[in-house]
Formats: sequence, C-alpha cells, structure tokens
Amino acid sequence: MGKEQELLEAARTGNVALVEKLLSGKKGILGSGSGSIPLPNLLSMWKGLNVNCTDSTGYTPLHHASLNGHREVVLKLLQFEASTNVPDSKGCFPLHLAAWRGDVDIVRILIHHGPSHCRVNQQNHEKETALHCAAQYGHSEVVSVLLQELTDPTMRNSQQETPLDLAALYGRLQVVRMLVSAHPNLMTSHTRRHTPLHLAARNGHHSAVKTLLEAGMDVNCVTENGSALHEAALFGKMDVVRLLLDSAIDTNLRDSQGRTALEILGEHPAQKSQQITAVIQEYVMDEMERRSIVEEPVRKCPIPAPRTSVPSPSASPSLRHKNDAVTSELSKLLHEIKKCRDRDYSFEELCHTISSHSMDSFGSGRLSDEERPDRPNGTLTRVKVRRSVMTEDWCI
Repeated sequence: MGKEQELLEAARTGNVALVEKLLSGKKGILGSGSGSIPLPNLLSMWKGLNVNCTDSTGYTPLHHASLNGHREVVLKLLQFEASTNVPDSKGCFPLHLAAWRGDVDIVRILIHHGPSHCRVNQQNHEKETALHCAAQYGHSEVVSVLLQELTDPTMRNSQQETPLDLAALYGRLQVVRMLVSAHPNLMTSHTRRHTPLHLAARNGHHSAVKTLLEAGMDVNCVTENGSALHEAALFGKMDVVRLLLDSAIDTNLRDSQGRTALEILGEHPAQKSQQITAVIQEYVMDEMERRSIVEEPVRKCPIPAPRTSVPSPSASPSLRHKNDAVTSELSKLLHEIKKCRDRDYSFEELCHTISSHSMDSFGSGRLSDEERPDRPNGTLTRVKVRRSVMTEDWCI
C-alpha cells in the first residue's frame, strides 16, 4: 500500500496517530541527513505524500474524516493545510458530507479552521449546497449553524428545490419551522413545478402542512399539478385533505390540464379515492348551503306612508272667525255678570241676565262636534259654562 492510500485509510478509520506520523514524515525528511538521499528520490517522497490526495471516488483524507465523524483527524488534516475546497467526483466538498451526516462540530471546524476559506454556498453537481443536505435529513443544528454563516436558503438544486422544499418533502418539521421563521420569503418564491406546501401535502406530512399554513402560506397557490388538494387527494392522504378543506381551500382550482381535484379522483376508482371523493363532495355541499344562507336577500318590511298632517285650527279662516265670535260673546257675558254683582242684583235677576246670553245667541260662533279639537279629527271643543253648587257665583 502506498503512502497516499495509507493516509486515506487512516483518515477513513480515524487513526489520528498514523495520520500525524505520515504527514510529519515530510518535515522529518528535511530535518534528517537529506544529503545522503538522491535528489530525485527526495522529490518523489515529498510529492507522493500529498495531504489532498484522492481515491477513485475523488475523496481526499478530509472527505473521509468529515464523512465518518473523525473530529480529531479533521483538525490534524487542517493543521497540515488540507483544503476544504477540493470536490469529489460528484462535486461534493467535505462540508457537504459533514452536513449530510449531521455533525455540527465538524461543520463548525471546516468553516472556521484551516488555511482555506470554506465556501458555504458551494454547490455539487446536483447544485445542492450543504444546507440542502442538512435540511433534507432534518439536521436542525447544522441548519442553524449554516444560516448563521449566511448560507443562502433560496438557492435551488437541479430539481429546482430549495432547502425548505426538501424539508417539507421529507417532513422535517423542525427544519421547516426554522426556515420559515428565518426566511418567510421562501413561502412565496416558488416555481410552477412545486411549492413546499404541495410537496408536504403529497407525502402526507400533516404537521408540516399545518406549519406552513400557520406561517402564512397561501392555501390556494397553484402549480402545474393544481393545488395542494390535488396532490393530497391523488396520493391518498386523507388527513391532509381534511386539513386543507378546514383551511378553506378552493375546491374549484384546476391543474394545467383544466381538471379539479374531484375530476382527477373520478379517474381513479380505488376505494381510497372514493372515500376522499365523498369527503370533498360533502364539504362542497356544506359550502353551498352556507353560502345560500349568507347570500339570501333580507325581506324588507313595508314602510307605511306618512300620515297626512292635520292643519292647525289657526290656519283655517272659517275656524278663526268662529273662534272670534265665541270669544266676543263670552266677553259680553262676563261683563254683564260683573255689572249684576256690582249693582247687587238678586239671584233671579242674575239668572235672567244669563239666560239672555244663551248658547243660541252665539249664532254663527257655535261649533259643531266635528270641529272640536278634543275629537279624534283634531277640531275645536265647545266652550261650556258651569255653575258652582256651593255659591251663587258663576264661573266659566
């Protein structure tokens, strides 16, 4: 086994002592009696012990150590100037492998140690960043570190998926919560192919769907495949179908071929499809009934016509004339009574005087019952003269 293979194997198995011995040999060569070694052999020994040597997969010793979680070996390799920016045959860097494994300590070491600056947004051949790898496998601690290091969460892989898309697709609930909280714009920057909501609905991740809706994602967003209801219904995810209906999703939304979710279900006679069809139809009927109640016009009560106002008695010339006549006759009567009292007339003389002013003497001043103001039709009231039973005085 050559020295490079020995180094690669030592890194893969976590043999930090052997790694140090192999890499320290370069310094030992220069520090010993190098003059006795032929120059071509010396150059061959120096060149052959490359800290960034690779195997058939393109893995360097740092790839092996990062993938297998050998923290001390990683530190030792970085100490001997191993590069963090050498890709393997698939374009993955050591940071991709550490993120995929979920080793938050090695992720931090790769970012903050070593002679080369680790590029956190570096993409592999599938255009995946380290954040894609961590999100897909639900490594929330790694996701947190990468977000702190300003990794771009809007970058898309070759399938046009963001890290949030992958977290939703695989139901990584904690990562979904972290990403929508840190970058809410991810819920609106989706493509026509899919959204996080569609991906979560397709795979029946009820909690992820609920989290996205509570975070403000539009339940009625549409892709080529239709709405999230299309996805959940077609893949038989009953719980998600009910959740979407409870969230008031529009059941009339259509896919790129113009089909509603119910129409697609009609093409699949399986029992599960029939059950979901029944649930959606029941919801549609309930909605129609509710809308008919809300939209039913309110019956208006007829408004009575305003009553014709009765003119004031003073506004009628005829009534005013009759009223003046009555007043005049009363004044005369009172004057006569006062004269009788002053001249000390007897009771009989007083009666005679009053009788000469009977109601008939009012003539044209007499009013009919229809003209009395205390009557229902609002006319005038006849004036009455009453006699006191205790005295001989007369009162109006």
